[in-house]
Amino acid sequence: MQGMTPIAIDDEAAANRTASMTRNSQKQRTPEQIRAGNLRLGLILLAVAAVFFLGAVVKQLYFAGH
Repeated sequence: MQGMTPIAIDDEAAANRTASMTRNSQKQRTPEQIRAGNLRLGLILLAVAAVFFLGAVVKQLYFAGH
């Protein structure tokens, strides 16, 4: 490893990056924020289930004659 300098890691930047990836336990979510999050999750799960179901229906229709 001649001629190569080690990369300096900025501890403060690493700490900020880690802190931004975790929830702030000091800040409580309001019931409206919780409902909005639950609705978003429900819609995502509904979309995944609908795509799976439609895929199964299309497969049955497309391969029914084969």
